[in-house]
Amino acid sequence: MERSKFTKVENKKTLKKEAFEWILTLFIALTISILLKSTAFAMVQVKGSSMENTLLNGQKLFENRLIYNFAEPKRGDIIIFNKEEKSNGILSNITSELKETYNNIIGYQDDNILIKRVIGIPGDRIDIRNGYVYVNGVKQDEYYAKGKTYPYVKGNGYPNALTFPLVVPKGKVFVLGDNREISLDSRIIGYVDYKQIEGKVLYRIWPFDKIGSVYNNS
Repeated sequence: MERSKFTKVENKKTLKKEAFEWILTLFIALTISILLKSTAFAMVQVKGSSMENTLLNGQKLFENRLIYNFAEPKRGDIIIFNKEEKSNGILSNITSELKETYNNIIGYQDDNILIKRVIGIPGDRIDIRNGYVYVNGVKQDEYYAKGKTYPYVKGNGYPNALTFPLVVPKGKVFVLGDNREISLDSRIIGYVDYKQIEGKVLYRIWPFDKIGSVYNNS
């Protein structure tokens, strides 16, 4: 009988120790993740097909999170942003990072995090006519490089819910997905505020046969 009580006490101690170690490990993991993700770089995964054929579903990207602290977004930049939240200081950023890290742990992907291409910057006059994009009256030849005929866009662009032409306000950008016919972008959600932008896509790091820089035409 005495041994049974002793065993129960030991089991409780073991469970408490394991619980403490698990909580401590999770806390350390969260802290490291926040420190890494809140500084210069982060990894993000492509979700959906709105950036085809430039970026495909499931590909993993390397993101520069500091670049827009020193420079404003440029036309052609591929950016990562939160379509709902705006940064309101350090506490807000830490809260967002905690939530994002927790979502990663449980395998949930936040639908508010989007990857799109900057088409218009403050002051630009944007128009969409007959499936083509015009910036400041100039029809955009959206190709990977000068002299090449392969476009980075897929499908034709249409105005959707917006009335064109329009002028991009100060402190905001107009974004489109490269897969123009199925993208949730500024034609539906409106302009993206600078404060919503998390960073700029630099490299594709997965899959291995696709590793390399991601084309930004800015």
